[in-house]
Amino acid sequence: MASKGRESWGKRQREQTKREKQEAKRAERAERKSSGDEADDTGTPEEELYRQFAELSAAKANGEIDDETFEAKKEEIWEQLGIELQ
Repeated sequence: MASKGRESWGKRQREQTKREKQEAKRAERAERKSSGDEADDTGTPEEELYRQFAELSAAKANGEIDDETFEAKKEEIWEQLGIELQ
């Protein structure tokens, strides 16, 4: 009968550990979600640079800017992204 008590104690410990891990995960998810909501408004710097390049490309396609201006701004954006142009 003594061994049954140990098994029950071990089981309670495992269940308590599981509950603690689950609670920690819930708290972590809530933290990420709340910080993610704030970050969604601004976007990452990389996303912003790609958005700028898309707008730049559209302006060139519409004839709003000339090739020289397009190339200069494109190089600036790519440099900020860390992409080397060949």
